[in-house]
Amino acid sequence: MMEPTGPKGTTVDPRTWMILCFTGIAAIIGIHSEIGCLFLFVWCMLVHLFTGKAGKIMAYLIFYLALSGITWAGVGLLQNDATMVLGIALSNMGILGRKAVIPLSFASCLAKEPTGSLMAALGRMRLPKAVGIAVAVMLRFFPTLGEEYRAIRNSQRFRGIGVGILHTLTHLPSTIEYILIPLALRITKVAEELSASMTVRGVRFSGKTISYRPVRFTAKDGILALTALSALLLLLFLERGGIL
Repeated sequence: MMEPTGPKGTTVDPRTWMILCFTGIAAIIGIHSEIGCLFLFVWCMLVHLFTGKAGKIMAYLIFYLALSGITWAGVGLLQNDATMVLGIALSNMGILGRKAVIPLSFASCLAKEPTGSLMAALGRMRLPKAVGIAVAVMLRFFPTLGEEYRAIRNSQRFRGIGVGILHTLTHLPSTIEYILIPLALRITKVAEELSASMTVRGVRFSGKTISYRPVRFTAKDGILALTALSALLLLLFLERGGIL
């Protein structure tokens, strides 16, 4: 019998994406300097390059630069008392957004892992089955909800609703209404579909389940995890030492 193989491109263990995501969260909490956050972003992009996700780097870079511009615009508004509140809001949005890019980029990679691989990886970690189910459903719910939102927006544009920024802003209440009502109805439908999918996959089965997808923590995963922890500790040491 031939050994089952996963789909092409899934060369990183789901547990590695979880390690990178949690390391990114710890890094953005512990590191506060601008240079430190920049180094974190560069490290994040190098990880995506090393794991074959180079196609996303340009989008992350544009998003990071846009948030940097928002931050500096907010800092400029702090000089005037009349615009100080707006400046604080913009600068905080830019700073938090730039930090959030790092763990969210890893979380998006984790969300794209096959459900079978994710469940098998969580099982290898000796986590309760209920935890694995909750994580799998959560990671599938939000991307599916995003697809539903894009479908609703495309349908609206086809009918001439919310076409362009100016039209959306001038008809903002009606545009929001046309989005929220279909989206609220789709949320219930998506939740039911995900529950049915999990039931078909044997979620309610109390015995031991076997995944047909191979889950292995390889040397590549070890290098990624070790690099993440080393980068975090190094940046924390440099920042606490006053170098950054």
